[in-house]
Amino acid sequence: MKKRLITKWYFVLVVVILIIEAMTFIMAGSAHTYVGIHDNLDIHITDYQLLRDSHAFFSHNVTIPILGGIDRNFLLSEFYLYSVLYMIFPTFTAYIIGYFMKILIALGSGILLGKDIFQEKYPEYEWLVVLFSLIYGLLPLYPAFSFAFSSIPLLVWLIRRVVCDGKTIYFLLSLIYPILSYFTFFGPFIVGYLFLYFLWKSWRDKRICIRVFISTILITIGYVLIEYRLFYLIFSSGEPTIRDTMIEDDLSVAGVIGEALEVFRNSIFHAEDLHRVLVIYVVLTALVVINGLYVYRGKLRSIVEDPFNRLFLFICFNCMVYGLYHCGPLRNLFEKLIPPLKGWQYNRTVFFNPFLWYILAAIVVKKLYDAHRKKISIIIAIAVLISVMGTQSLYNDFYNTVYVNLWQTLKNEKSETLSYGEFFSESLFESIKKDIDYQGEYSAAYGFHPAVLSYNRIATLDGCLSYYYQSYKEDFRKIIAPALDKSEVGRKYYDNWGARAYLFSGSEESIWSPERTKEVTDHSLLIDIDAFRNLGGKYIFSRIELDNAGELGLELMGKYENDTSPYTIWLYR
Repeated sequence: MKKRLITKWYFVLVVVILIIEAMTFIMAGSAHTYVGIHDNLDIHITDYQLLRDSHAFFSHNVTIPILGGIDRNFLLSEFYLYSVLYMIFPTFTAYIIGYFMKILIALGSGILLGKDIFQEKYPEYEWLVVLFSLIYGLLPLYPAFSFAFSSIPLLVWLIRRVVCDGKTIYFLLSLIYPILSYFTFFGPFIVGYLFLYFLWKSWRDKRICIRVFISTILITIGYVLIEYRLFYLIFSSGEPTIRDTMIEDDLSVAGVIGEALEVFRNSIFHAEDLHRVLVIYVVLTALVVINGLYVYRGKLRSIVEDPFNRLFLFICFNCMVYGLYHCGPLRNLFEKLIPPLKGWQYNRTVFFNPFLWYILAAIVVKKLYDAHRKKISIIIAIAVLISVMGTQSLYNDFYNTVYVNLWQTLKNEKSETLSYGEFFSESLFESIKKDIDYQGEYSAAYGFHPAVLSYNRIATLDGCLSYYYQSYKEDFRKIIAPALDKSEVGRKYYDNWGARAYLFSGSEESIWSPERTKEVTDHSLLIDIDAFRNLGGKYIFSRIELDNAGELGLELMGKYENDTSPYTIWLYR
């Protein structure tokens, strides 16, 4: 038994890491778990809470009480596996389960792919496959769509199986694969890349690769079935959405190149894979050495044929597309050719780069192992694992939870960072609702994210959603017009984008930033109170005591705080 454990040390490492992380989150609980708030707690996790509270996961013709009352179709599909977690478990529990499931999906997918690639040699490379599958699963990628990231190895394995034997089960899996994915982030790119693969393979083999074609069609059908709500809104509603009026910055040629280089080096925060810490140096060093040896040995053809170089070029292509998205003429041409996709961010090709970077790192480690540098290869693999687990980033929930709790213990003071429980402060808002006998009236938040109100079952005129009707954006703009007139930054932010329909400050940027201490010099709320009431607004929950409440005709209902919340709330009506 002991010998087997030593032989399978990498599986022991996996189990130990998972146990340590699980115990950390269990002991921390929601009150001491620190997770990324931006584009996470303030949007998707709150959306799931809203669907749960409204019993609306499978419902139709249901109004969800954000943004003045929005059609349920605008929220996430009920058929994604990640959504199912929130149907079954309380929201915080679902979030933590999702965290571990994405690791297990990556681990299982990576092992399947590794076995398929290495075949009978798999036992020799099992340690490498398991370690890099674990590393990929631990990457701090966008939590709400983490299954989409972590299942990419499964998709590659599936297509390889389709090509190799074409059993019915693999076509069936093609149809249901999208339950792990997410259409607007990955769907069109997966379908597009598979179609290009179909064309290339058909040309190379000099015959139609019907298996890949059928699999591509089935994956497309799967996405359409899962995202039937989105397709209904796109093709049947007839109403313009905020996507029709979004304005992207147009960059010069130098700016486009700069964007491509920046995303090559650092990626973007939704896909912050931390390759910048170590992996990029491992890969670029290997790139020089491998191709230098090809040149030295006169094997120039091998430069083109080496999968390492092809995958590296794939990364470069994705980065180039990201940069070109900021080229106005090209983007305008795309939107004219495909009008339904106006406002769609086709630069999301970079979401495939985390997988590609770590595949390249694994290839480097394998080459070292094959060159009888076993110790060095293991050291590099462990170093890559440490670089991922030990680097702070927005969505590195385990690191952030350990770091903030340790910092607070050593400093014997509270961090400005808010925990999951503090951000939503359920007990505070329950006491407010009880005190005012809240009956579902529409409200707005000032000085904090309106998602906090939504999570606590308070209907809001404000909210964050990347896709809703333009008409409501214009109605809400009437409320915040006085603030936008004072803030050029705020005006551009709202008019050119508009996904955050929030109450703005005329002088403070991002007045809603979630910090423990809310210090401002401007205590005036700049809104059109008549427009607020015309949209049905009654209450304004504010983290800032307003000095112009009387001028706005607002009455202070009370000041609320408790020991479990970082907020002091002044409630006006």
